Amino acid sequence: MIREVLGPGGLLARHIPGYEARPGQLAMAERVAQAIDGDERLLCEAGTGTGKTLAYLVPAILSGRKVIVSTGTKTLQDQIARIDLPRLQSLLPLPFTWAVVKGLGNYLCRRRFDEHTRQASLPGGGEPPDLLRIRAWLDDTATGDRADLDGLPDDSAVWRDVASSPETRIGPRCGYFERCFATAMRRRAAEAQIVIANHHLFFADLALRSRWPDAQVLPPHEVVIFDEAHQIEEIASELFGLRVSSPRLYALARDLSRVAGLADADRAASLGSRLQACAASLADVLRARLPDPRPGSEEVRLPVPDDLWSGPALARYHELDTALEEAATWLTRLTDDPTNDGGGVPAALAPALGHLGRRAGALRDELGRLVDAGGRDHVRWLSASGRGISLHASPIDVAPALGRALDLSPGAAVFTSATLTVAGSFDYLRQRVGLGEAAAEATYPSPFRYDRQALLYLATDLPEPREEGFAAAAADRAAALCAVTGGRALLLFTSFRNLRIAEARLRATSSFPLLVQGQRPRPALLAALREHVGSVLLASQSFWEGVDVPGEALSLVVMDKIPFAAPDDPLIAARSERIRGDGGDPFTGYQLPRAALALKQGFGRLIRSRGDRGIVAVLDGRIARRWYGGTLLASLPAGCPRTESLDDVAAFWSRAA
Repeated sequence: MIREVLGPGGLLARHIPGYEARPGQLAMAERVAQAIDGDERLLCEAGTGTGKTLAYLVPAILSGRKVIVSTGTKTLQDQIARIDLPRLQSLLPLPFTWAVVKGLGNYLCRRRFDEHTRQASLPGGGEPPDLLRIRAWLDDTATGDRADLDGLPDDSAVWRDVASSPETRIGPRCGYFERCFATAMRRRAAEAQIVIANHHLFFADLALRSRWPDAQVLPPHEVVIFDEAHQIEEIASELFGLRVSSPRLYALARDLSRVAGLADADRAASLGSRLQACAASLADVLRARLPDPRPGSEEVRLPVPDDLWSGPALARYHELDTALEEAATWLTRLTDDPTNDGGGVPAALAPALGHLGRRAGALRDELGRLVDAGGRDHVRWLSASGRGISLHASPIDVAPALGRALDLSPGAAVFTSATLTVAGSFDYLRQRVGLGEAAAEATYPSPFRYDRQALLYLATDLPEPREEGFAAAAADRAAALCAVTGGRALLLFTSFRNLRIAEARLRATSSFPLLVQGQRPRPALLAALREHVGSVLLASQSFWEGVDVPGEALSLVVMDKIPFAAPDDPLIAARSERIRGDGGDPFTGYQLPRAALALKQGFGRLIRSRGDRGIVAVLDGRIARRWYGGTLLASLPAGCPRTESLDDVAAFWSRAA
């Protein structure tokens, strides 16, 4: 049946204008079907242009099994749900249903909204504009998904106060349960054959089940397909660790302060105020131990100093611990025996109070574990951003926990991405995600003709990246390359410092319209790059992957340096030390393959269709001069010609344009 759908003259070819049957897509679909039928684990690299999304969706649908598709980004999640599945539903003879599930924070909580509204309605309160906007939207929304709410800022404090969350979800005991948007979402997922999730949600769901059973979102399933599977290690490291943040503490304090209908409501408000003050005092002490963030950086990270929990930090921690203990004990006593210690607990309020008590107890327990954490399996670190301070304990090696988590998912598991191999080998990914030898392999090269469509330029004449003059020289070389292509460029940087230097020099020496990460939301920047041909987008971090701009609007991708991870990042440093302690080489075993995958992702931003032509430039000459350059180059698409001459670049462009 797969060949009748995806093959030459098949359903898609007959009904979708411009559709071309692709041998790699068909072969991948047949291999995925085999894996599903045999309950296999399959590592499947599919080069850009293979059409991997349809190559796993078609066999998943035809299998008739309950399938979870977990994506790396909400963008891909939306594409599958809004484009791919509706199209397949209209064409396939086999009926099927699907549902989209997102993290609870994407959905409005009616109970928290009503509590927040009552608080805002108190004398002198006044409803803020965001609350008024949400109130008007609530009358029309069928899903409660904030993606359908126009005009609400991404960082809306009001939304954080009224959204659902694992910690605030009460479950069937809640008076709003039958009208709950999260409940409706879970029911749709339970009934659907295909469930579209994302990696954060998938692994958070596994991690949260033991602590917050009512927060479980994903239904039992028979097959899981991980798209953009190269992201799994980093996401799982975050979700299988511990994290206590000042916003999380403040949210508990606010919810406690807003308790209404309680005979001793004054005590609740007083406890909430005390929690807020204690959390703020601890956050101030911790922030004082952190260095200033690097220019343009959104976050600063630091390993927990050996002497952190002494002096002022220890005193502030004990104050917060005492406040959390008092809140947890009092709230639990109230709900266990409503006639005791203040009494007057309405039956409808008891579940919410009990849940608040459990939240306070859980925060106290997790904070205590973070303060007392030791051993060699976790690294403790601090982070600070515009939203607050966080304490973390992350597994240095997440592979064992990932392996156990994947064992909880019965049936087939397919891991796919355009970037899973390093120099043709899956070994790095196998090791990092705990698969060992328990997975089959399949590779489907890109159908694009890189020998004709692309040119790789290596700038071997620039200073070494650590030399003072590198950033300015790299900026000037990027400007020269943009002059060849008339803009139409994505400039990718490994640091915001180098990005700022390049921005200043381009503004002084060129007339290209400049789009700069941070000055506008990511979707707006990409839309402007597509619409205004000749623009130059300067970006870092998240733009190294997930950017899809086919056509002439993107004809040049420049990467300033080999994307080695910052060695002073607490998690990177701890992983490197662990590998070294186990007798391995952290550079060849971890840093180099990690950089190779990131470089491969950056290269993949250029050629997005058969008609694309363009240049990828790497301005870090080490890729040609150092021994490890061979591994990096062997990870890039085969057949792509290389040059170190700007004249060759100009000649290639004159032929391609």
